Amino acid sequence: MTQSALISASDLQKIMTATTTKIIDASYSLPPLPVRIAEARDFDIDDIADPAAPLSHTVPSADVFAQKVSALGISNGDTVIIYDRAGMHMAAARAWWMFRLFGHDNVRILNGGLPAWVGAGLPVTPKPDSLPPAVAGNFTAAFNPALLKLQGDILENITAKTFTLLDARDARRYSGDMAEPRPGMQSGHVPGSYSMPFPEFVNDDSGLLRSPAEIKAILAEKNIDLTRPAACTCGSGVTACVVALALHEIGHTDAAVYDGSWSEWGADENLPKKQGYTP
Repeated sequence: MTQSALISASDLQKIMTATTTKIIDASYSLPPLPVRIAEARDFDIDDIADPAAPLSHTVPSADVFAQKVSALGISNGDTVIIYDRAGMHMAAARAWWMFRLFGHDNVRILNGGLPAWVGAGLPVTPKPDSLPPAVAGNFTAAFNPALLKLQGDILENITAKTFTLLDARDARRYSGDMAEPRPGMQSGHVPGSYSMPFPEFVNDDSGLLRSPAEIKAILAEKNIDLTRPAACTCGSGVTACVVALALHEIGHTDAAVYDGSWSEWGADENLPKKQGYTP
């Protein structure tokens, strides 16, 4: 049985004072807050990225990732807990996927993020405008290529059909009925990919990731063959990781992410695109 990648607020409270528990805030594109869960460090996906890449938050090299997370005080023996101020909707899942991409499986996501923590009546602490440097950790990265898809892999798969590609964007962006938010992007989706908007995997009432039974039901309703390998795509490789997380929770721990996603695919007029609501 797959160990869940999630941790509840109450369970985090039990382990948060351990010296090997390292908490990071992976909120993205949100204004700063004057508070944090105690000792949390910021994990910025635009900083922990390839500085030479033309697209935002492109996966860095193993060496760059190791340097960046070591500077956050993280070592290979640590339990990494990630939360997001927006709950389950943004970059906590991206950070979780990145740690696993670089060989660190001892990583969990606070289910429901900071709203769940506060909703449980648990404390936050003041966060200074400028945090002093963390005591450096010693992190060695071991890249796992199985969790990453590149443009060539996606293009080849249109005819090879070796894996199922799930598109986490809004269904109207998938169909081409809604313009892309980024300038210069063509509309539509990768031929053969399935529409799988990531918010469907988050409970509207609780803000928690849906249960494994609910996740399986969503995938079954859309006729996703779970016996085949899967990869996930979105606008820029962030919310695709929420779908990869949902797949992980039902035992598909090897779901990959197309890092460039539609930011790369939609900007290249030579790549095939399809409109409409069918793969």
